[in-house]
Amino acid sequence: MKHLYFKSIVFLFFLIVGNISLHAQSNQYLHFDGVDDYTELENGAQYVTNSNTISMAGWFYTDALTYGQGMMSIRGGGTGSGEMYLIQLNNGTVECRVITTTGLHQVVAPEGTIQAGVWQHITWIFDQDTVELFVDGVSIGSSPASGMFEGTTRPFSIGKCIQPGFNFVFKGRADEVSLWSKALTVSEIQDMMENELVGDETDLQVYYKFNQGTPGGNNTTITQLLDQSGVSEKNSELRNFALIGETSNFGGDLEDGFQAIDFLPVPNKLISDPSFELEASVNSNLPITFEIVSGPATVSGNMVTLTGEAGEVTVKASQPGDDTWDPAEDVFVSFQVLDPAEVLVEAEILHPLYGDVFASSLIPLQVAIRADIAYPELFSIDEITVEIDGGFVELTDHGNGHYTGWWAPTGYQSFDIILGATNNYGELNEQIETITIVEQASNTTTMATDHVWVNGNVPTLTVEAELPSSIGAFDQISGTLVIDCPEGGCDPWDRVSSVEAQGKNGEWYEIIRYLTPYGVACQSDIDLTDFASLLLGKTKFRVNLGTQGNGFEYTLLLTYTAGVPEYAYSNVEKLWYQTYQFGDMANLQPTEHLGVTFSENTETAKVKLVSSGHGWGDNNTGNAAEFQANTHQITVDGNPAFEQYNWVDCNPNPDGCSPQSGTWYFDRAGWCPGSIAQFFDFDMQPYVQGDPITLRYVFDESYRDLCHPNNPDCESGTTCPNCNDGFNPHLIVSSYLISYGNSPTDVTLGQDDVIASNFSMYPNPSTGIFFVDIDERTTITSVQIHDYLGRIIKTVAVESGATNVKVNLQGNATGVYLVSLQNNSETVGTKKIIIE
Repeated sequence: MKHLYFKSIVFLFFLIVGNISLHAQSNQYLHFDGVDDYTELENGAQYVTNSNTISMAGWFYTDALTYGQGMMSIRGGGTGSGEMYLIQLNNGTVECRVITTTGLHQVVAPEGTIQAGVWQHITWIFDQDTVELFVDGVSIGSSPASGMFEGTTRPFSIGKCIQPGFNFVFKGRADEVSLWSKALTVSEIQDMMENELVGDETDLQVYYKFNQGTPGGNNTTITQLLDQSGVSEKNSELRNFALIGETSNFGGDLEDGFQAIDFLPVPNKLISDPSFELEASVNSNLPITFEIVSGPATVSGNMVTLTGEAGEVTVKASQPGDDTWDPAEDVFVSFQVLDPAEVLVEAEILHPLYGDVFASSLIPLQVAIRADIAYPELFSIDEITVEIDGGFVELTDHGNGHYTGWWAPTGYQSFDIILGATNNYGELNEQIETITIVEQASNTTTMATDHVWVNGNVPTLTVEAELPSSIGAFDQISGTLVIDCPEGGCDPWDRVSSVEAQGKNGEWYEIIRYLTPYGVACQSDIDLTDFASLLLGKTKFRVNLGTQGNGFEYTLLLTYTAGVPEYAYSNVEKLWYQTYQFGDMANLQPTEHLGVTFSENTETAKVKLVSSGHGWGDNNTGNAAEFQANTHQITVDGNPAFEQYNWVDCNPNPDGCSPQSGTWYFDRAGWCPGSIAQFFDFDMQPYVQGDPITLRYVFDESYRDLCHPNNPDCESGTTCPNCNDGFNPHLIVSSYLISYGNSPTDVTLGQDDVIASNFSMYPNPSTGIFFVDIDERTTITSVQIHDYLGRIIKTVAVESGATNVKVNLQGNATGVYLVSLQNNSETVGTKKIIIE
């Protein structure tokens, strides 16, 4: 064991009585990168639930004093009132909280409590009627407490205080972390500091020594922190660690005789792949033996030979030790052996669906397909074909697993749709669906979402509905959005939420912007006819809600009114579709110039736009953007064309949602609590037959946010309370160009002398890791990620000339985030990313 001696300079007591010798268990440790590393014991709260005596303790080495570093916590996800956590604030301040059945109890330690660059032992205790923080065995502060800790499903995390929408991550090292169902005494804390725990101490529930892996080596096969009790259910999952190199990995010095095996992962294989070598090493350099635990393979030495059958192979690497070295912990690696004849393309028809298809006349109707294939590192989609009535439909591949085309029925009768999907090895998956073309439609109501509950722990949910299949058969689509209170009550605050529909091209479109009421259930109606091209066949809907609370349940009913529309076809194209800063003196007009070319089939068109203003307070000039009436405009070829007075009278509530709690009755910029933010429609008929045009959405030119960090004359405490608070006025904008005609229509959108949108992101939606592709003409210094409140949760530095940037948001809450390209203090482009 390697002991670390240092002098604590935190406490005046230490300065008076002299130097204190402390023994940090620092022979081995785990380093957290401060970006997204953490460990998570799911349902960790179960080990201390229904208790009024709890302790969490550990050694921590902070790399640098920065705001918002979560050290260890029971928080985030799950149910029950119990929470217990520590977060470093500015300058070494520590916020220590316990939430029980009687509410919040906390100790806020003063600046300088945490020191950078030294090991410190931290103990946070709930002892019936008090909460108390100890640092290096000395009490820093206590306060009264009461109640019981309730909740079994919250995780116990190290290196992050988990909270949806926030990124409280720790940068530094951790060692010897323990969770107890008792209140530790001073003598027990001091003994723990001097000596490692055995692991079977009374009321010790969880104990991690971090003595795993080779310090600085390749530890990528390690997926869990091992609990010293040997109970596998108490092992903590390693989240997002690189596990190779000096950071984001196990570090320190190995104890004498300790062996650790580095066993490189094995990629998935095909049944026809040749024999291959396993790659593994051990710090002792003793020979490693390999064994096939299960699966269709044999091993001789380090050479694996596949048997030609499909299945999962698990290989064990062992080193039994000798007179000098202890036995190494066995390491297991698994991989799939795949048969191309069994890994087929999974494809389905989205439109028209089986059964009746309503068509007022025998005109072309859209055919839409969705396809996917597993194991994309080995397999891909080679071809999708659709055959109807003896002919093949020409399909457009949208590059995201969605395919569309047009087919004209030859009569009011039944047809078989033959869908073929072929993988890159020529293996075909074929299915047949029968449709019947029907001339007469009738009014129908369909449930798009049914009591979808979104809340602080689940801010985004996707569901799928089967809507009518049709062409030119309905002349109106009405939506009724019902907002109910879930068990536990409605969210008490007004929150931004939305309902999106996925188009048959795979893109998502916000069809409803809803601002939740103050703690009550409500109902709203909206005309969705302009989105008719999205609302047909099998359609996914995504409900989003930015909240930390209990949220709401969303039910969306769609009513289709039978009738022949004026135009049989419509098309939806996104225009300005992101969150824009408002009044930023470094970029007063951040929206893009958009070039538009209408197709010859377009007979009329409209711009459809919703723009809700948010951000207000003493730091935002004029309480903008929420509580300020502003007039924006749309220009065509630089000339003012449409004016938008973005202000709504909230009393009476536009959707009849009253009374409510809170300040629902105050008028707002484009929205009111408890109502749908209504779209503005602008007629584009005069421009559809002419030359290509350029559109611009121009924000109110009279507004300046003087309390913005980009105002050089802003002085915190003098001209404004805080010029750098970061919560500035912003407009959340969704807008579309809707084109209409009696033949399939589309438009061509492009950029006009602007690079603001010259980047793309993939995959989007993402599971957390995505890439930003940047146009080589665009100069940027960083990529910033913002949450739904506009707060920066992550910044990724970009090297000069880089055109591809990897971003990792794994561990953050699912939902909508904003990705901004920055050139020093200038924002040169912003887009939305969806984390699922």
